[in-house]
Amino acid sequence: MAGPDVRTDIPPAARQAVSTLTSAPTEPVRILVSGGYGTGKSSVLAVVRDALRAAGVRLLTRAPRAGDDPGAAFVIDDAHLLADDELEALAERVSVPAATVVVAAEPLAHRQPLRALATALQRENPAVSLGSLTASDVSDAAGGQPPTEVVRALMVSTEGLPFLLRPAMAAAAPADGEPAVNAIVDAARFALIERLRRVEEPVLDTLLVSSLSPELGPDDVAAALGLDSEEAQQLVDRARASGLVEPSHSQTFLHSVHQGVAAIIGAARHHDIEVALLRSQIELATLSPDLAMRMADHGLRDDRLADALAELATRHRGQPAEAARLYRAAAAAGATAVSARLADALALTGDCATASRLTDELLGSDDMAERAAAVRIAASIALHDGGAAQAADLFRWLGPYPDAVVGAANAVVSIAVGDAQTARAAVSAESAGPPTSIARAAHSLGEGLLLSLDQPFPVAITRLGQAITAESHQPGVTPDSAAALVTLAALHGGDPVRARSVIGRAVRATAHERSETDAGEDDAFAVHRHRLLLGWVRMQDGQLGAAAADAASVADVALHRRDALWAAALNTAIARRSGDGGALQKHWYAAMEVLAEYSVDLFSLLPLGELWVAAARLRQVDRLQHALDQAFAILASLDDPVLWSVPLHWAGVHAGILANSPDAVAPHGHALTSAAGSSPFAKALSGAGRTWLRVLANHVDADEVTAAARSLSQFGLTSDATRLAGQAALQTPDGRVSGAMLQLARDLKLATAVDDEPSVEPAAAAAPTAQGRQPSSRLSDREREVAELLLLGMPYRDIGSQLFISAKTVEHHVARIRRRLGAESRSEMLSMLRAMLGTAS
Repeated sequence: MAGPDVRTDIPPAARQAVSTLTSAPTEPVRILVSGGYGTGKSSVLAVVRDALRAAGVRLLTRAPRAGDDPGAAFVIDDAHLLADDELEALAERVSVPAATVVVAAEPLAHRQPLRALATALQRENPAVSLGSLTASDVSDAAGGQPPTEVVRALMVSTEGLPFLLRPAMAAAAPADGEPAVNAIVDAARFALIERLRRVEEPVLDTLLVSSLSPELGPDDVAAALGLDSEEAQQLVDRARASGLVEPSHSQTFLHSVHQGVAAIIGAARHHDIEVALLRSQIELATLSPDLAMRMADHGLRDDRLADALAELATRHRGQPAEAARLYRAAAAAGATAVSARLADALALTGDCATASRLTDELLGSDDMAERAAAVRIAASIALHDGGAAQAADLFRWLGPYPDAVVGAANAVVSIAVGDAQTARAAVSAESAGPPTSIARAAHSLGEGLLLSLDQPFPVAITRLGQAITAESHQPGVTPDSAAALVTLAALHGGDPVRARSVIGRAVRATAHERSETDAGEDDAFAVHRHRLLLGWVRMQDGQLGAAAADAASVADVALHRRDALWAAALNTAIARRSGDGGALQKHWYAAMEVLAEYSVDLFSLLPLGELWVAAARLRQVDRLQHALDQAFAILASLDDPVLWSVPLHWAGVHAGILANSPDAVAPHGHALTSAAGSSPFAKALSGAGRTWLRVLANHVDADEVTAAARSLSQFGLTSDATRLAGQAALQTPDGRVSGAMLQLARDLKLATAVDDEPSVEPAAAAAPTAQGRQPSSRLSDREREVAELLLLGMPYRDIGSQLFISAKTVEHHVARIRRRLGAESRSEMLSMLRAMLGTAS
């Protein structure tokens, strides 16, 4: 690929004007051609001169003088180099109607005589403004169909500036097999440096400063270079007129300009100017994060820069990704006391591997505060990765520490592994810091968790709720968020309203922050946990479509072990409730892979219970026995707290029923009965369990089943409630009672069909509803009955018995339903039916 001919390669922006002039060269014309370094001004004027000479027009390439031929045409290049009086004379010539004046100049905005000339010329014709070529122009200039990566390399390395494009295009097909991209970048860099060598030193210094940030103006240049305002204004004007530091240029190209200038002025001068700029920006309190970051990226090591970057990072505590960038830069600039804060920010953005390496180094620090922070961060990452035992070991090594946040983190981890004594010692350690809102919230969290071990649910949840107020101002990563822990306590205590409210606010807050700051990495430590917990609340309440959407939102994400366990268990729960045996096996085995590397803790009992019930259905309980033994050992070490043990015992009841083992059901039923005196939730589960067993024994009492099902729904277990009603409809031989039970199941499902928190994802929530209502009318009454029983998890034989038709007929109905809906799989059909029948009245 060869560079284009300078004489004929007219920039696209000038082609129309040149064509007009060369087609009628003897006609008077007055045009300004404006552009920076090497944009093609001289090429345009060369074509104009050739056309005028060929037409016999006399040319003058200097400013007008007395006695000049009145018919001479003035074609003057680099008019910005003329003296003021010469520019004034040229402007007077423009006012002559029969004159031809074609002027090329750099766009110096603050030189008054040049502006006057430009204004006079622009009254006659629009200025021809030359600058960067577009990618399309570059592709055309290269000829043929150059590869996309070559065009991209040309644009990145040259920013479309013609004087850089010519050597870059000439190097695009080098010899010796060198990659074209590397040759293009090198050629552009060499050409840029060669051009900069012809620039005066004061302008080079100004370009060095201006290329750091487009926000730097004349006052910043004056302060950094020790110039007066007028001189600084002139230099900035010249630097900007060069076309090398346009605001539209990419940071990559501006960096190339900066490095090119630095290569010419030398390392010492480069360092002195950047230090002077840093000093002046700090004194003026105008140092921006971007400018500070670029100085650090250039290798400037200075205590003032390091301190400034660390201070800027603290201002971005609510944006962990930005804070991490600033802390990294501070460390590169020489800061020695930011490692813990950097590890905090990295963990919050999800870069746990790097954060772990930092904390491993910090655990040996002589600074006790730094060591405590390292333990908090390392333990938080360990719990996030399913290593509760490792997290507990870290806090036992540290011991009680007089900081509310560290103490609360210690309490969370210690309670998670069943060590209440260590948790109480951690919470009771007197904080050495002031009673800030963060400290009060952390203390409330620790105390609330301790109260959850031996106090009624309302007492514990009230104290835990006080930890929510300052969560958005958390100073660093913690083992679990207050929102997650309060939601877990509410789910274990049978308070779905509070669980949904707390976790819904957390999800919405994260979504709002991301939309406001466009910070996708911020709070990556907790964002998936919150979304999965919201899905869990919805799943228990029978909103399987919404829960599936929550699970799908993390399907393509590389999850840490805790989130992976919850995601797999949530998908298992949805599959079991949908009657999708294939998906049930798939997700259960995926969960078992995670669980094999997981240290069971108190806060993973909900997914463990769901996997237990699924294991009973799959006849695989033996594979889960060790994890169950660990879970019950943790509960025993905490004296079997009612709040945390009730859901696992309820799962044990279900697992025993599915295994058809009364002996397996009995201990869990007794545990629920024993807890019923202090827990309304346990009382409801105990009664529902007894009712379920009687239903399975074909003793269906409609009033009893109705009371039990509505009680389950009240405590957020609507999915279980509808299954109980469906089971009762299947077990009774009385058609009237069976119909009443099916209607009960429909009523319970309808009560939760509309999400109480539609604002969490309005678009996603609205879509299934709108789509669901449309096809529901396409089902016949019989198909609708079959679909409703199918969603209750009944096999074809039982559906046929209920509707007095054969199993084969049921199979035909299901096939017809699938064709009507256009579903490509059974799983897709079930999802579409849930959306349809869950929203229809």
